[in-house]
Amino acid sequence: MDSVTPPSAVALHPVIVPLSYLLGTWRGQGEGGYPTINSFAYGEELHFSSNPGKPVIAYTQKTWKLNSGEPMHAESGYWRPKPDGTIEVVIAQSTGLVEVQKGNL
Repeated sequence: MDSVTPPSAVALHPVIVPLSYLLGTWRGQGEGGYPTINSFAYGEELHFSSNPGKPVIAYTQKTWKLNSGEPMHAESGYWRPKPDGTIEVVIAQSTGLVEVQKGNL
């Protein structure tokens, strides 16, 4: 990502602090491609936010075609870090696909 807008100062829940560097809005450009289609340029924006004192980070992501501004992909969800060093990430995509991922920080 090329740029980030930092969040305003809020009282973060202790489990959020290790991931606080993510908070804010990140924007950039990229190029995608698959064997069956031509390469394409796209813009992307990610937004991470946290409500004061809550042990969760809200997440949204969207992409668009750079040449036309037409929307491409979007998803949203929550990152849920746990006191034991694990994390759960729940994401819903605009296509109806839902992901639940679990891992370690």
